[in-house]
Amino acid sequence: MSRAWDRSSYHALSDERLQARTMRTANVAAFRLIAHRGASASAPENTRAAFQLAAEHGTQEIETDARFTRDGRVVLFHDKTLRRKLGRAGRAEDLTLAELQGLDIGAWFDREGAEELNDPDAGWDEDFPGPAAPEYVLGLDDYLEEFGDCFHHNIELKGETPELPQAVLDALDACDKRPGCTFISFHLEQLERLRALAPDATAGWLFARAGERPPSPEVVVRECRRLGLQQCNPRYSALTEELVRAAHDAGLEVRTFGIRTAAELQRAVGLGADGATVDWFRASRRLLAGDQRSAGRTREPETARG
Repeated sequence: MSRAWDRSSYHALSDERLQARTMRTANVAAFRLIAHRGASASAPENTRAAFQLAAEHGTQEIETDARFTRDGRVVLFHDKTLRRKLGRAGRAEDLTLAELQGLDIGAWFDREGAEELNDPDAGWDEDFPGPAAPEYVLGLDDYLEEFGDCFHHNIELKGETPELPQAVLDALDACDKRPGCTFISFHLEQLERLRALAPDATAGWLFARAGERPPSPEVVVRECRRLGLQQCNPRYSALTEELVRAAHDAGLEVRTFGIRTAAELQRAVGLGADGATVDWFRASRRLLAGDQRSAGRTREPETARG
């Protein structure tokens, strides 16, 4: 037989803690995990292998990086230069798509990427990957042909090439995939170009770049409103309760990035963020599932002692 609710004898949880517990349960249940560059802790980022694994893991949303190529196409590549991950000088913008697709990013992943992303002290429990090479750079057209129906696509507009937003939209329109996309960028100018081309597109502002001081919540809200954005996307180090409150009051979603540890993901949920890009999708999903069960568990009321 269940015990009657006796507020005078229920010492374990105050009203404030009950409210916090209810809010936390809701936060965890609604929190959206976005696979960062695919399953990037288990396969080379932004490659066919990374996206295939993300699909197998049950990912519903991915984030990927779009850059303009010398021949006016779009390639999925993150870094500003090719040196670290592809072993050659120059930028993606200096080569044709065909030239970029002939370059192996798997060798970088085997050499240092996998170890960097699978630090055992970070609190993740993701399967350590085997050798990846060779695994080649992927173009946006090929990505959409193979994975266009698998995910919601969060596409980051990288660099400052003015033609990039139009090229991305053209690739999406060629296969009727624009409605399943969110567009994000550090560059307000790229978001301005996007908004001029696609007034109804869902978009968000990434901030701040590594080492830069983040804008104030007031500036974030002002810029997002000016551009008609639906999201603000703060780096984890810039995520605060004040920012989340200001963004939500303005009707903006808050999606964070740059999370490195399990503890940081839990804190992002606790601060009220709506989602995050993560390199460890499966481990993150297990972590949040455990948090949801823990947050929603009801403690047995204590009996008053006479």
